Amino acid sequence: MPRDDQSRNKHRTLQLTLEQRLLRFLVREERDEQRANRELRAQPIEHRVLEGECIEDARFLREQGGGWVFHVGDNSSKFRSGDPLLVGDGLDLDGALPLSYGSYDAQSGELICERDPFRKEVQPEFEAGAEYVLDRRALGIRGRLRDAVRATFANKRLSDVIAGRHAVRVDAARQDRAAAFLADSELNPGQVEAGALAIGTESLALTQGPPGTGKTRLLAAVIAALCGKTCRIALCAYTHRAVDNALLAIRRLAPDLPLYKLAGSSSDGRQQLRAAKVHLVDARRSRFPDRGCVVAGTCYQLAKMNERERFHYTVFDEAGQLPIPHALPGMLRADRWLFFGDHRQLPPVVTTADADRGVSTSIFEHLHEHYGASLLDTTYRMNAGVCRVVSETFYDGLLRSAETAAERQMPFIAGGRLDEVLCPDRPVVWLRLDHRQPGQRSTEEANAVADLVEDLVRRHGVPAAEIAVIAPFRSQVRLMQSAIDQKGLPAAEGLTVETVERIQGQEREVVVVSLAAGDPAESKKRGAFHLSLNRLNVALSRARTKAVLVGSSHAFKALPPDAEGLRMASRCKELRDSIPSVDLSRLYVVASGG
Repeated sequence: MPRDDQSRNKHRTLQLTLEQRLLRFLVREERDEQRANRELRAQPIEHRVLEGECIEDARFLREQGGGWVFHVGDNSSKFRSGDPLLVGDGLDLDGALPLSYGSYDAQSGELICERDPFRKEVQPEFEAGAEYVLDRRALGIRGRLRDAVRATFANKRLSDVIAGRHAVRVDAARQDRAAAFLADSELNPGQVEAGALAIGTESLALTQGPPGTGKTRLLAAVIAALCGKTCRIALCAYTHRAVDNALLAIRRLAPDLPLYKLAGSSSDGRQQLRAAKVHLVDARRSRFPDRGCVVAGTCYQLAKMNERERFHYTVFDEAGQLPIPHALPGMLRADRWLFFGDHRQLPPVVTTADADRGVSTSIFEHLHEHYGASLLDTTYRMNAGVCRVVSETFYDGLLRSAETAAERQMPFIAGGRLDEVLCPDRPVVWLRLDHRQPGQRSTEEANAVADLVEDLVRRHGVPAAEIAVIAPFRSQVRLMQSAIDQKGLPAAEGLTVETVERIQGQEREVVVVSLAAGDPAESKKRGAFHLSLNRLNVALSRARTKAVLVGSSHAFKALPPDAEGLRMASRCKELRDSIPSVDLSRLYVVASGG
């Protein structure tokens, strides 16, 4: 056989192998999600609530603006806007009504549910004053993603890009014009360079945006510049909230640009979008201008559009959280692709245990391994001390603090009992509590965190709204919230006590992170989650001026059984050793627990 034919056959085999791996990943994800859903349904309501997969005692109030309003006294669920729900008695889940999670106002306790966009034929009716149970419902729409995978590998150019065989080309003249245009904006030189490269590419460009570096603002500037040259842009993100945030950022820069959002969004999100003159449209029925517009949606919504709808560019925001298959419906809509994200922050949510890492990673990390990225290297959030730790631990020392942020310090009045921990001269500190609590909660850490928050608010004058308390586990979040509530702090409703996943994209003056686990055996079992570099990065980098890591030294002794877990555990130990520590075990840990 001629060598060229052999090469083509080898290329075809490699291509098919990657396609098969992606299809297998989707099949396993759907299978495991359905299995987990069946197992969860078999559990009592109380257990489902503790897992964050259920809300009980939701009292129906009224219909409002096409949605249904319930009163929920305590919402500790993991639900996010757009998540599919079943609403019923919590026992007969097959007879429950399908809705979609909208928004929750913690102060009023009002939870708004929306019509399920995939079950529009259902007409829900609820009895006023009656109490209902809200459970998560499996979506089961990965068939569309399988179709997108097959279509991708039928496209030679696109399959080469995904497989890492593509040679990226840049139109140098267009890049130079873009650089000159962007330089007249308020972007810094690094942002201008990254934006010009994105505009100049003939295929793809990746922009890595560490915390506080202005990634979304740059994305908006790039899209506004492209639309100013009559380009049609498809905008895609994994969640409706990310899509909405990107559209609002674009609107601030381009007041008259036609913007379209494909379905979805919570009631609050829709109100914000309408106020910003964003058109909310049906993906299947709408037609869009031939030039100079943005059409935005999740991957599922983009897949619903008429196949004839094509765009000059597809732009992806929060691409570090977007699984490879989920990016493909958007990539099929254009021949140029711009990815904005950060694979050092939260990764995609993967259901399958021991998933094939080569295809279960994010589209951003996958392409970054092959093509690299432009790194935005200036953070406007973190002061110099916080930035140094985050930069050296997670970004190879390449991230620096902007002059406007570098010298900031949290308010501080000396003479308190926790001065050694809260002193602003130590921007990042480890509060060491050597307990050996198994499981996912620690009373010792909860008590210490409550004392820290009380000192910050009462003594140092840090507003409660400028403090975030973070833990990897929901059970620890509830325990810390209870301990803090007992302090009776002023304006405590503004305090954020959340899991890492819920805090990404936010920032606070002070961040307190509780690791919770103190048993090495437990940390070993959950090492990839408990000692996750990505989650620690997100947690610590929410802070502008002060970050306190609360944890037991025993938690760092874990030796996870897998190579990736071992790597993370080793890096976490390096982080621990790089920051000053204050050991207050004698105050919070009883002798038998040490």
